[in-house]
Amino acid sequence: MLRFSTRRLLWAIPTLFGISVIVFLLTSLIPEPPAIASPEALVALDPAVYDALDEERRERFLDLPRFVNEHPADVRSRTEDAVTHIAADDPHALLAAHTLARLGGAALPHVLPKFDRLAPAARTKVALALAPIGERMGVGQASELRDPERAAAFWTRFWEDRSLDFTEPSVRRTVSRLLRHTSELRERDIIEIDTFALSEIMLALKDLRDKSTILRLSELAAHATGRSVETPDVTREAQADPRQTADAWLAWWYVHKSDYVAFTGPERITAAVSETRYGKWLARAALGQFGVSPIDNRPIFPKLMAGAEITFSLTGLAMLASYLIALPLALLSAWRHNRAVDRTLALVLFVLYSLPTFWVAEIFVRVMPPGSAGRIVWPALALTVASLASLSRYQRTAMLEVLGLDYVRTARAKGVSELRVLVVHALRNAMMPTVTLAGLQLPVLIGGAFIVEEVFAVPGLGYQSLRAVDGHDNAWLIATILLTAVVSTVGLIVSDLAYALLDPRVRELFLRREGSHA
Repeated sequence: MLRFSTRRLLWAIPTLFGISVIVFLLTSLIPEPPAIASPEALVALDPAVYDALDEERRERFLDLPRFVNEHPADVRSRTEDAVTHIAADDPHALLAAHTLARLGGAALPHVLPKFDRLAPAARTKVALALAPIGERMGVGQASELRDPERAAAFWTRFWEDRSLDFTEPSVRRTVSRLLRHTSELRERDIIEIDTFALSEIMLALKDLRDKSTILRLSELAAHATGRSVETPDVTREAQADPRQTADAWLAWWYVHKSDYVAFTGPERITAAVSETRYGKWLARAALGQFGVSPIDNRPIFPKLMAGAEITFSLTGLAMLASYLIALPLALLSAWRHNRAVDRTLALVLFVLYSLPTFWVAEIFVRVMPPGSAGRIVWPALALTVASLASLSRYQRTAMLEVLGLDYVRTARAKGVSELRVLVVHALRNAMMPTVTLAGLQLPVLIGGAFIVEEVFAVPGLGYQSLRAVDGHDNAWLIATILLTAVVSTVGLIVSDLAYALLDPRVRELFLRREGSHA
């Protein structure tokens, strides 16, 4: 049984992978922000507008390839590319200088050690492009940083004196000292290494709970990057929660980490997949980071979990009620086969099966008594009607097949009571196909729950999804599709395992196949 379960679970991996690919491809149907037509001209005209448009695309990872990144970019490659354009003074030099300034202190270990290899004219151009970084770090006077005669010499001396500060152990100690005790001097130490400290700052923000420390680290990150990451919820209560500020920075870091960190050997190999649209999207989905809803400016994941609790509660109650009602009706129909009771039940169930779910929900909502319990019970009953008829008739057919088998006739010949024959001897074998049907019923019930929630105004996944359609909340729709697909797949696997538990023949057949392959 363990091997059977393991095999079924292993088959779930490629299935869920296929689901994730399909859902990811659905995101390509969402209209993309327009590409920046002439970034060099826009940077020259208004760098802030360029940064805003570039950020909009990068938040959707549109700067990355879809599935395979043959040349993943990190701070080293971005810096070298920028230096090349600046030194050549080509048409991309202005954009390269803007990029280098954005990379900040994290780029210095990849520029300054190679300063002497540049030609004097190229070295001067690169040194002048570093001026915004030096001014932000507060390590030199503008007259020196922007003087073509003195800039290169300044950066050469700076690196000779401060190169040890731009190492991982050093920045780790610097941030650790600040966390133990905040002071202006220790904050100044972090400002002077600029974006090189971001990696340790973000690592610290993951576990921090102290409000003042979180806000101080956020201010240091904002100073280095020139960005102010807003918290996702604009309410006063949410703004008072320091964790939302930290989470907002961590979400920004997830998008921009490669701007400030150099990939090592193993990281460069995995970056071929992780630094892609699909890799980023999948990692975010696995962590429950589906973005922010444009409808109410709230994070999608908490809303998704709250809606899922309601929808899956309705679905679970409806499935439980369907089986509890369908099994006795099937037993009665099979026992009174082709008699008045059987024909009457067939007529009633056929009528129920033909009733549209929304119509049943409308009837129930009009007769529903006031009270909080009715907000869940009545929608679940409306959803039960849809699956009750099909389950009952399916179970009746299975019962009739089992009642005609030899072992049932033998039990009757031995004088076993009819009730015992039906419940003990026949029902277990007759339930096996119906148990398998549960896996197929689950997605049907989930789809029906979307309709029922709208009629009863129950704020589950379905109700929220219709609001998302009206508000063009594509991120919510994608998250809902992924969640329901995963739950439906898990339901199918569980029904297969339950079938194997109930029927030893399935396990024996599987073991024989395994033995023949061995």
